[in-house]
Amino acid sequence: MGKLTLKEIEDLNKNGVLTDKTVKELQESGFASTRRHNTRRFMKTKTGSFVSPQLYFQGRNGAEPSKKMLEFRSEFNKLMEKYTTTKSTK
Repeated sequence: MGKLTLKEIEDLNKNGVLTDKTVKELQESGFASTRRHNTRRFMKTKTGSFVSPQLYFQGRNGAEPSKKMLEFRSEFNKLMEKYTTTKSTK
């Protein structure tokens, strides 16, 4: 089963087929796409330029993440918030 696109979700919500609560539940469960956020996190280098730390799992594309992988990503996100700053991108 594929994900519903953001446009499909918005159209179904606009036409009264899906409620806001249902849309949120579909997005949280991974059955529907979500809007990407434009805020990125950065660290300043010794020379004053900005770099963005990233986490990805190399290997099999499309593999469903394990519980350990999700825990690791959650801890990584906490560290990102602790050690980085934000600036909006456009």
